[in-house]
Amino acid sequence: MNEKQQINLTLLHIAIGALLVFNHQWSKGYLFLIVLAGAYLVIKNKNSNNEVLYVIAYIAGSEVFFRATNGNPVHEFGKYSMLFFTFLGFYYSGFPKIKNPYWIYLVLLLPSVFLSFMYLDGNLRRKICFEILGPICMGFLALYTYKRKISAAQINMVLNLIALPILTSCIYLILKYPQNGHKIYSHNSNFYFSGNYAPNQMATVLGLGMFIYLLKIVIESDNRKILYPNIIIFCLIFHRGLLTFSRGGIVTGVIVALIFFLALYISRNGYYNLKRKVSLLLFAVISIFGLTSYQTDNSLFKRYADLEILESHKVTTRGRYIEIKSDIENFTEKPIIGTGPGISREVRKSNYGRDITTHNEITRLLSEHGVLGLLALLILIFFPLRFYYNDLRNFYLLPFFIFWVLTINHSATRTIAPLFLYALTLLQINFEKKEVGVDGK
Repeated sequence: MNEKQQINLTLLHIAIGALLVFNHQWSKGYLFLIVLAGAYLVIKNKNSNNEVLYVIAYIAGSEVFFRATNGNPVHEFGKYSMLFFTFLGFYYSGFPKIKNPYWIYLVLLLPSVFLSFMYLDGNLRRKICFEILGPICMGFLALYTYKRKISAAQINMVLNLIALPILTSCIYLILKYPQNGHKIYSHNSNFYFSGNYAPNQMATVLGLGMFIYLLKIVIESDNRKILYPNIIIFCLIFHRGLLTFSRGGIVTGVIVALIFFLALYISRNGYYNLKRKVSLLLFAVISIFGLTSYQTDNSLFKRYADLEILESHKVTTRGRYIEIKSDIENFTEKPIIGTGPGISREVRKSNYGRDITTHNEITRLLSEHGVLGLLALLILIFFPLRFYYNDLRNFYLLPFFIFWVLTINHSATRTIAPLFLYALTLLQINFEKKEVGVDGK
């Protein structure tokens, strides 16, 4: 994608975000066009350039936006779309061989699913699908991406296609839900500034968008015509992410950005002339955080400092604490096969009198799948780290992996973004110096 195309696509997605402010119901047509155009692209080219990844990338970046604007025909449309396009990729690019280790991962999830069928009531399908659909989608996409070859230019295209709909979401939020002098005094997650939707999910995609635009600033923005617009967009997304008051997504974005700089340094084993860009980014982050904290009468700083929950008795009554405690108890009581998908939520209702869905996918795997879940988790951890050990040039892999780890710890598999980034860690990227374009040659 050349600079002119980047500028035109950026302007187009800003315009889409502004247009949908007048009637968010138009998002249904927007989603229809994405799926239709995506299917046409894959079928026309017979997935010769991994177009499947392009389409899923765009859906991953826009999933939460469509949920917030009621554009999805069903809540989990993103995951169903992910499965559909993955199998379309299998059709054109060949079905995975039996020696692919992610077949084992998928098989390990099955026994506990059968267990759930024995205990759950008539709402069975919804309860099981809510918990297991995300891991299943990730497993099949991992089958597709495992050791698949792709160029650095293609992976950059994938990242651009995640970022563009996130920009649309940000513009929509800014125009549809402006501050207008509104002050924030609460330290809780803010639904208004999240588009009247789940702050945790909105912050997750905004944090991801912030990270991708940081990548674009470092890797693609050697020209000032690209550099400064990307910095402005980075600031807008960061500011809007902070206003959600949901810390998980933004903290994840910051940590992953730091991991990226570490991986970039390791990949080249030398010094990089990134001082100017890093200085601009550091100044932007400090300024935006300070400005946002001032706009919220210092509530933002208190939210991130967590001053209101320093007392231990408050920590132990929080939903996240109860989730993890309950999951560990379930694992110790049924260590072999677990409780089964959807059962842990019923156990929490029975033991604690609170209907809490899991936000931690790691403890959920242990609770609902037992030792089989632990083995599945080890597969998920082992192969990306082995690939990174074998090819330290891949400075994308470690940040993608850390994003997946951190996100499933605070948002489970609510969105497909972490699932998609995990699958990207399994790609074999062909790096060429002329494609990377990092400062310092």
